[in-house]
Amino acid sequence: MTFASKLYRRLRRPVFVWAFVALIAELVVEFYPGAQAWPLYITLLPIVPMLFFVAALLRTVERMDEMQRQICLHSAFITFLLTIVVTLVFAALDRAHLYAARWDDIGTAMMFLWGCAYVFSAWRYR
Repeated sequence: MTFASKLYRRLRRPVFVWAFVALIAELVVEFYPGAQAWPLYITLLPIVPMLFFVAALLRTVERMDEMQRQICLHSAFITFLLTIVVTLVFAALDRAHLYAARWDDIGTAMMFLWGCAYVFSAWRYR
C-alpha cells in the first residue's frame, strides 16, 4: 500500500470528515461578512457537526485495540496536564496585563497539544 493510498484512506475516516466539516462551519459563521446579523440558531449551527465528531471519536476509540487505546489515553493524559499548565500561564499573563486570552484560546492550544502528544506517544510506543 502506497503512502498516497494510506493518506486517502485516513482522510475518509468519519472522525476527520466531521472535524473538517465542523471547522469549515465554524470559519463560515465566524468570518462571513454580515454574520453578526444572522439569527442565533444559524450561529449555533457548527455545534451539530462537532457533536457528530465527538460521536465518531468515541466510536473510533471503542474500536481500537489495546495498544492503540493505550497510546490514545497516554496522549490524552499528557494533553490534560499541559492544558492545565497553559491555563495557568494564560491566567498569569492576564494578571500581569500582558495578554488577555479569549475563551477559545484554551481549546485551540489544547487541540494543538493533543496532536503533538499523540505523535509523541505513538513514536514512543513503536
